[in-house]
Amino acid sequence: MIPVGINGLGRIGKCIFLQLINHKRIKIKAINIPNFNINNLEFYLRNDSNHKINIDFTFAIIDTDTFSINNSNIKLLNDRDPKNLNWTNFNVDYVIDATGVFLIRETIRQHNVPYVIMCAPPKDSTPQFIVNGNEEKYNGEKIVSNSSCTTNCIVPVLKFLNKNYKIKKVNFTTIHSATASQNTNDTTHFKNRTSRSIFNNIIPHTTGASNSVVKILPELKEKVIGTSLRVPTSNVSIVDMNITLEQNITFTDLIESLKMCSYIETENSIFKVSSDYNSTTCPSIIDLNASMDLLDNEFKLMIWYDNEWSYSSQVIKLLETMYKYNN
Repeated sequence: MIPVGINGLGRIGKCIFLQLINHKRIKIKAINIPNFNINNLEFYLRNDSNHKINIDFTFAIIDTDTFSINNSNIKLLNDRDPKNLNWTNFNVDYVIDATGVFLIRETIRQHNVPYVIMCAPPKDSTPQFIVNGNEEKYNGEKIVSNSSCTTNCIVPVLKFLNKNYKIKKVNFTTIHSATASQNTNDTTHFKNRTSRSIFNNIIPHTTGASNSVVKILPELKEKVIGTSLRVPTSNVSIVDMNITLEQNITFTDLIESLKMCSYIETENSIFKVSSDYNSTTCPSIIDLNASMDLLDNEFKLMIWYDNEWSYSSQVIKLLETMYKYNN
């Protein structure tokens, strides 16, 4: 059994929690949700605007800070300071920090557990690992990052293409659904364009995925650059990737090759749209009908990803990778 604690139960923390409810090897021992009423927890877990999945579980409140899922007790913590959480009191070895707040070693090590996974790109040199990207390089590091949802989408594709056809250059735009940090209406608290209403706008935004890709696949240094657009949808994003390969290959052969890759999915429907990919676990789903040949070994690939559910699935896979190495 892998004993786990989750810090934060927002969009990512909740998706991770739901995917772990019936996991055979990973057991949630404690979660931290500051200022949350335990009486609202069952409703919060059973209902979601994006994910209409049928996860069978029993729920019971044991006391003011303990509940059970499928007869397994879980502690509900309530503190914003990681130094006060005392995860080890609940036999937690791994903490998944889904807050997006503690993104440097100095602060996240205050969880005081053997291993911590950040659910966002770090703001320091904390190593980033992605399953089907560079997980084979994991060497027992105590604090790691699962990078970003966009990075988890493009890295498996880039790794496959560079290994087989050698990438010359890549530029991409992720057309990204809204996140919880955005506003429904314009606000006086200006930061950048994301201060504007997500209901009414397509919003140009930055992405750190270009830098993260190079951290994970250093062989692609100075070959990848990207940007982002935030759009008025609640979940599921798509990467518009233009890629030039060094090796000669036809578009037809490239697509057939991608179909054979075990960790990339391909979609051939001309009818599917973003909401059809809600709650998918694969982070790299290539839309074949939206992709195209740009000639001279240049191709446009359109790649769907559920920026909540598939990212959370990747976090869990990274946790399993770490546990296997450390045991």
